[in-house]
Amino acid sequence: VSMQHSMHGFSPSLFAFSLLGALSFASAFSPSLPSSLALRNGAERALCTAHGRGGIRAGGLVMMAKKKAGGADKMQVLLKGDIEGVGKANEVVQVNVGYFNNFLRPKNLGAIISDEEVAVKIEKEQEELARIKQEAVDAADVIKSMGNIVLKRKVGAGNKIFGNVTHKQIMEEVQKKSGGKVVLTLKQKMDVPSVEGLGSFTVPVQLHPEVSATIKLDVEEEKN
Repeated sequence: VSMQHSMHGFSPSLFAFSLLGALSFASAFSPSLPSSLALRNGAERALCTAHGRGGIRAGGLVMMAKKKAGGADKMQVLLKGDIEGVGKANEVVQVNVGYFNNFLRPKNLGAIISDEEVAVKIEKEQEELARIKQEAVDAADVIKSMGNIVLKRKVGAGNKIFGNVTHKQIMEEVQKKSGGKVVLTLKQKMDVPSVEGLGSFTVPVQLHPEVSATIKLDVEEEKN
């Protein structure tokens, strides 16, 4: 009863720290004690349990998620901004514990991320990449099935048209022809042919790094 009373008001972490200190002192003088290692391991487990899986904080410095790399303490961090020589925003990097505590954390430029959280992040990114690719595949199917787009041009001598055929003009006509199902951008690579006269042309466009399509273009005379 007296022991329970004396423990009342103490946190599990304080008890674990005290136990670790006592065991370290004892093992220095009696390294052959058979139970020292087991008790020390038990105290360390108690310390971790007292603070949950996330680890402990001492004096405001994060003492968790540390990994040995090249002989130095490293921790896994998700960057919140671009940092030259370290990485770009939303990247997961390994940094020194001191660098995180003294620079990244105070400036809110990084956050500790666990292996489990990294796995979830990768899964979400893969799902997003798959979604983007599928949108490109769907757009390619629409372009293939929608038929030719038509641009009207005034014609001069020798059936030469006035004005150029541009990326933007083709982009706008594709959007109209597809009923808004395909919305191209100027960032997408498009091999616009050099059109000088009336006729039919093909316009390759890269919808995605792994998906391309061919737009069929008819240039016709604009009647008054």
